[in-house]
Formats: sequence, C-alpha cells, structure tokens
Amino acid sequence: MLPVIDGHFWVERNGKILDTHFPYYDMIKMYHGCCGEMMYHEADDFTQKLMITRFKRELNKVGLCEDDYLHLKSVIYDGKAVMNECYYNSLLAMKEGDRLVFGSLGWKKKDGSGVWWEYGGKDYKGIKAFLK
Repeated sequence: MLPVIDGHFWVERNGKILDTHFPYYDMIKMYHGCCGEMMYHEADDFTQKLMITRFKRELNKVGLCEDDYLHLKSVIYDGKAVMNECYYNSLLAMKEGDRLVFGSLGWKKKDGSGVWWEYGGKDYKGIKAFLK
C-alpha cells in the first residue's frame, strides 16, 4: 500500500520538532558510534511535497483518507507510536497548524566524522533517492 522509503516523517509545531525516540534508536547509536539527540535534515520543498502527496495518493487508491488510515492504525497499535511507522506516528501527533515534514534522521558520530543517517541522508536529492 504505502511506499517503502529510506526517509523519515516528523511534525513541526511552532518551530519545535515532535518525534518519538524509541529505545531501539539507542542501539543504532551505539552500533554506529553515535551520540546526542536526533538530528534532522529536511528534504527540499519539492521532494517533500511529492512524498507527502504520494503517501496521500496511495491511501486514496484503496479508498482511505488520512483520518481513516490513522483510525485503522490506531486500532492496530492501540493509539501508540510505533517504530518504523513514521507516517502514522506523525499523523498521530498532528494538530491544527502543525507542519508535516519529510527528510532524513540521524545522529552525530562520536569521532566527529559527521552524521550517521539512519533514515535518508543529507546528500539525498529528489524523491527517487528516498524510495527503496
């Protein structure tokens, strides 16, 4: 139904990022020698618009709107955020006036060599880069 992506959705409210930190992320950070808080890199505006539109279009193909999808997923997941379900998690957190954002998520490397991008990458350009 929804495309498989190498990217991440999150919510921005009044300039603040709303996103769930899952315990699994700590394992990812340890494995890749990372530290600190989650880091985000927004995809360009055009890619974000295309990706959000693509997700909505896929839902429409099976006769669902975002509210229907959110309701169905909430029943399955008991209304809780779920690892690897960032689109659902973002819709779950959304309130009027919030901005749905698409891009990359990662953590700084302890050795100072840059950022480990678990989802996406700072060098990802265009929608094809984010689709698996």
